Amino acid sequence: MQKKTVVKDKVKQDKGNRKKYKIEKDNKSESDLTIEIVDDGDYEIEKLSIDGLPTHMADGNPIRWINNFFIKKNGQYINQRYFVTLPPVGKSRIIIFDGKGDPYYYTGEVKDNTIELTDGDPAMGAWP
Repeated sequence: MQKKTVVKDKVKQDKGNRKKYKIEKDNKSESDLTIEIVDDGDYEIEKLSIDGLPTHMADGNPIRWINNFFIKKNGQYINQRYFVTLPPVGKSRIIIFDGKGDPYYYTGEVKDNTIELTDGDPAMGAWP
């Protein structure tokens, strides 16, 4: 089980779009990503460390973690639609770890490097 360690000062809100945030990388193996929340509201968004995340999928494939974050509203992880724009991952398979179990391969649509999620506590990775 991953210990959730907040990495301070890595979340930047877009000045032109109050629903858009940049989650900056913490180390050189990670990448920055952008999230855009659909619904209005006051959100708490924090960058989390990738330390302690699983290193392999159940099928043995290694995981390269891209970033890790959480989104809360009223002190609770959200369960609502939002979009995540990843760095280009080419033909790699996107991996999600929601903190409730094993990482899984994302099966939804990827359009312009953007995916739709609803879980407010994901880690994002890719293989290979």
